[in-house]
Amino acid sequence: MEYVKLNNGIEMPQLGFGTYLIPDENFEDALIKAYDMGYRQFDTAWKYNNEARIAEIFKKHGIKRDSVFITTKLSEDSLYRGGYRTGIRSVLNRRNNVSIEQAVQQSFDNLNTDYIDLFLIHAPCKESIEIYKVLEKFYKQGRIRAIGVSNFLQPHIEYLCEVCKVVPAVNQIEISPLNAQIQYTEWLQKRGIAVEAMSTFSRFHSVEPRLEIIENPGIVEVAKAHNKSSVQVVLRWLLQRGIICIPKTWYEPHIKENISIFDFELSAEEMNTVASLDKGKFLNYNNFNRQRMLPKKYRNWEGFKNPDNYGDEFNALPWWKKPFYIY
Repeated sequence: MEYVKLNNGIEMPQLGFGTYLIPDENFEDALIKAYDMGYRQFDTAWKYNNEARIAEIFKKHGIKRDSVFITTKLSEDSLYRGGYRTGIRSVLNRRNNVSIEQAVQQSFDNLNTDYIDLFLIHAPCKESIEIYKVLEKFYKQGRIRAIGVSNFLQPHIEYLCEVCKVVPAVNQIEISPLNAQIQYTEWLQKRGIAVEAMSTFSRFHSVEPRLEIIENPGIVEVAKAHNKSSVQVVLRWLLQRGIICIPKTWYEPHIKENISIFDFELSAEEMNTVASLDKGKFLNYNNFNRQRMLPKKYRNWEGFKNPDNYGDEFNALPWWKKPFYIY
């Protein structure tokens, strides 16, 4: 296993195991097979509703807490009755009686742990600064080893760093050959913020793979040259860029395939072949309308003005599901 040293000195496994949307009937078997094959980083979130399940499985199989690196995330959904709604349904949003401290503690209780290795804000929201300051509090108490964010764009990062004391250790964002994020990744890394790729192969809130990636002739050719699969080539492309990866699967051959990427290296030309698929925009997620946490001076960022940046899957939503305001 290779590791990425975060900006506070914590070492994080560069390859992890994603747990979102794994069917419950396959969940235990997938986690244990992943652990047995060498995975040590496991990615979850309050919103995935599987934190407690992970803790139960690890305990059942005698997996010691200090042998795994656990990432979880807190979203605005935990602070609203029935979850946070967008689009026309936003009129139903009402805060519940759960404080941010209580919401964070819920993940500790679910995971049955005294500490969490990495705690992220799931996405920019109006409570982002308030949530982050609570995470800072837990971090300073030593209960969280590293804190960070997910789905944050450049202005979200800049504002967060302006008003908070702890620079995020990680930003987990959508990265794939179709959305390579070359410049943004470099921008984050230069500031000491590690980059973690999610939604690399799947579609919006789906386990359906993007065949336009894994069946791309250029990537297939590179894979054949190394006697590897297209998925392994893409994961290797991410690793060589210093990016943390968390692919998910519950199919045993694929679990093994995903971790078997440390015995080959892509040339500069092969790296460019994978990057040549880049469309320069998000496919699954649209974070460009998440401006509510930002003061006016940050809302003038050029990226907010270009509708071509918005995700294809988001643009395909019917109008009544799209947010009609900036949140």
